[in-house]
Amino acid sequence: MKDTNKDTNKDINNIVFMNKALKQAVVALKKNEVPIGAVVVDKNGKVLARAYNKTENNGCQAGHAEVLAIQKACKKLGTWRLDDCSIYVTLEPCLMCFGLVQLSRIKNLFFGASCGEFGSGIGQAKEHKLYFRRINIIGGLKEIESVDILKKFFKSLRKTKKKKKG
Repeated sequence: MKDTNKDTNKDINNIVFMNKALKQAVVALKKNEVPIGAVVVDKNGKVLARAYNKTENNGCQAGHAEVLAIQKACKKLGTWRLDDCSIYVTLEPCLMCFGLVQLSRIKNLFFGASCGEFGSGIGQAKEHKLYFRRINIIGGLKEIESVDILKKFFKSLRKTKKKKKG
């Protein structure tokens, strides 16, 4: 018989970790960065790293939240192998970030909003296999909140550009 309490606890934990990623997105928003947050969690549910987009601040595309969170997690663990870890991201990873997730051996990828324009195309996938490793993929976690913060950012950006032209 299946223990539904364990499944419920997993779902609750996923929401908790996605909320932590959303908090990182809020930090990015306050710093005029595209508001994307990421959190890396180990198999025991311990947060290893959290990060937000710093592309503008760093002046480099490698400033994506996922890249920064993975770098911090690797440094904390002292290895590039993030076996059995999960990553929570507010927006579907781009190809660069999805590649890094794969190569880091992350087991689970959770994301909020899908991204048709810049996403990796994994929005509908349930899992992905590379190098004999499977990545479990769950999209749409806290999707409304993830979309709302992005809309807020881009609306403000358009308003600022309009004023400059004006």
